[in-house]
Amino acid sequence: MKPRPLHRTIPTLVLTAAAAVPAGSALAATAHASSAKAQVFKGPLVDMRWGPVKATITVKNKKITKVGVTVNPDTARSQFIDDQAVPLLKTEVLQAQSDKIDGVSGATNTSDAFTQSLTAAIAKAKAHKALK
Repeated sequence: MKPRPLHRTIPTLVLTAAAAVPAGSALAATAHASSAKAQVFKGPLVDMRWGPVKATITVKNKKITKVGVTVNPDTARSQFIDDQAVPLLKTEVLQAQSDKIDGVSGATNTSDAFTQSLTAAIAKAKAHKALK
């Protein structure tokens, strides 16, 4: 008889242990909070001079955990600017946990369009009570 791999046994042990914890205990509350499902909220496609921009946020446990940005630049120069600006904008949102972020110098149009789309995505998340 082959021994069962350990990695398949651990989830069974964890589930068995979780079932043994009384529902009103602090451990049960922690287990429930960590299993909250991530929700995705999309902002509108905001058209700007150099191509449209769209923001998407992923929210879990009332926090923005991921930021997506879709850009469709019209020119190679716009692509270069977006390649520099988008990572900075994402980082700003994750740190601020809101749409109150600084724009990227030299990418004002991209920053403004992104913030407009982001604001709408955050409003949707708040309407669904996913964010405070």
